[in-house]
Formats: sequence, C-alpha cells, structure tokens
Amino acid sequence: MIRRTLALTVLVLALCAVPAFGAAKTPDQVLHTKASSGRALMTAYSNLLVAKDKAAIARLLSPAFQIQRADGSHASRAQYLATLPDLRAFSFADLTQARSNGIVTVRTEATATLFVNGAMYNPKPAPQMTVFRWTGERWLLLAQGNFNLPAS
Repeated sequence: MIRRTLALTVLVLALCAVPAFGAAKTPDQVLHTKASSGRALMTAYSNLLVAKDKAAIARLLSPAFQIQRADGSHASRAQYLATLPDLRAFSFADLTQARSNGIVTVRTEATATLFVNGAMYNPKPAPQMTVFRWTGERWLLLAQGNFNLPAS
C-alpha cells in the first residue's frame, strides 16, 4: 500500500512538472539565454512589437541596427524606434538558422498583419532575414531584411 501511494505521489509530481518545462519563456528570458533558437529570438522580437514595448525593443536593437524593406524603405535604429511598425499578428514557416561565433542568422517565410508608416503590408508569406549577436549577456538585433511589399 505504501509503495502504491509513493508511486502515485511521484507520478502526480512528475505530471505537475511537465507544464513548467513546456511553459513559454518571456521575451526577456529568451533574449538573455545564449542557447535561444532562431525561432525563439524571432518570436520574442515579434511579441515585443505586438506589445508595442518600445523600451524593450530599444534594448534589443544594436546601435548599428539597420532594416531594409522590399519597397526600398529603410531605417536606422533611431528612425525605427521613432516610428515602430504596427505588428498585430505573425507566424513563421520554413525557418532556418545559421550560428557561428555568437551570431545567429535567421531566414524564414513570415506571415504578418503589419502596418508600416500607416500602410498595410501584404498578409501573404514573404521572405525575411534577421541577424542577432550574442554580447555575452544578451542577444542584440543587428539587421533585418523584409521582402514583403505594401498591399496596395
């Protein structure tokens, strides 16, 4: 009887622990973890944009940050922070990453409900490339190329 009770207790504790291991990390946890995957980094960054967390985005962007869009528009870090894109929803498909010497380059097909400078962008999947660098303490976003065009 004692063995069964002990075994049942261990099983219940193990099952309770499973959700904790599968729990989603906050963007801050992802951005402070050296082993974070390219998908986790992209998701953390996108969640900050959806939340419109300008202070957290400012901490994420490298001083050398640049973004280039398919329509020819581009922005430096200061310009990007002055007029953040309005990201409302996103998903990633066919994501690949390359890692070397503290750099992660992420290539994906991004689908987004996105407005940039008031213009709605095409909600269909479009290529995107993003580069992150590990500083020894956190990830910084160095550069991004979005190959999506405005919808109109």
